[in-house]
Amino acid sequence: MRRILTTGTLMAVACCPAFAQERTADDGWGLIVGAGALHSPTYEGDDDTRLSILPNIQVSYGDRFFASVQEGIGYRVIKDPGFEAGPIMRVKFSRDEDADQPFAISGDDSTDLIGLGDVDTSIELGGFLAYDIGPVTLSAEARQAVTGHEGFVADLGVKWSGRSFLFGPPVIWSVGPRAKLVDDSYNGAYFSVDAAQSLASGLPVFEAEGGLHSYGIGATAIVPFTDEWSAVIVAGYDRLEGDAADNPLVQLRGSEDQASIGVFLSYKFF
Repeated sequence: MRRILTTGTLMAVACCPAFAQERTADDGWGLIVGAGALHSPTYEGDDDTRLSILPNIQVSYGDRFFASVQEGIGYRVIKDPGFEAGPIMRVKFSRDEDADQPFAISGDDSTDLIGLGDVDTSIELGGFLAYDIGPVTLSAEARQAVTGHEGFVADLGVKWSGRSFLFGPPVIWSVGPRAKLVDDSYNGAYFSVDAAQSLASGLPVFEAEGGLHSYGIGATAIVPFTDEWSAVIVAGYDRLEGDAADNPLVQLRGSEDQASIGVFLSYKFF
């Protein structure tokens, strides 16, 4: 299955759940459309980066249903003051060994993945919860992929949010640490090297196991210009850990340090 967007660039956006515009309690449908530039690793674990132009489309219904590439598709079954929870589906787009990136506007195609085979697009199903303690939000999300890597993924995060009026219009910001846990199937799909792949890629044989995948920090700032137009700035840094860091692909051709930054312009239709 060919990807619609690249794994490397989407990884940076998807790990910033505050990327979406500030939610309201309005009834009815909401639609936000925009685009922006993202500078991020070419693939998960790479030491080279690329600048890509990406679309941003967000659909919502009231304060319960939400759908976007960044946040997935979810529904807040529980929506109480200070607590929310519900099911979620996320898409992790494929990693192809040719490293083709149709949305990239700078950087060369990587040859690091040649011989490792493709990892198909993964549909991940699971649930989420978030608990507010004043300006701090504790969040957890667990998902099982039914296609692609077919592994288990858990995302944990702490986010401190607020508003700043230093520049006139209120800047809505959030920042905080995060961590990702995965199982053997996930790490095996992206970082294991079997005998055939070793011959084709030149990398040594390696069997990746699960555990702590990465930890880092993410930040988001939403800058409203009018009721309809706004800019979203996202930035993040993650450090790969365990077999996600110790595998030969990352050790010989990539980096344990993964950083990204992006700026998006959005228009709210309704």
